Amino acid sequence: MYNMIQKSAFLSLLTLTLLSCHRTDEKFCSCMKKSEEVNAMSEKIWKLEASKQDSVQMKKLISSKSKICEAYEYINGEELLKLKADCQ
Repeated sequence: MYNMIQKSAFLSLLTLTLLSCHRTDEKFCSCMKKSEEVNAMSEKIWKLEASKQDSVQMKKLISSKSKICEAYEYINGEELLKLKADCQ
């Protein structure tokens, strides 16, 4: 009986450990979302379908993206791909 409780406690602890190691980085996901907004606006501007207001909005998007993504500026590509996969 004691051995069964001990195994159960071990499995619970292992599960909690694994779950805590694989958390989604919500700030990075926000960075990705903001990057997608910038890309969409860039595409609109390049297609010459944008208004002057879109250009103003683009400047705001880039500024916001820079602030949100600043912490990820020096992370290597492999780590960024892992973070991106967690967001999806």
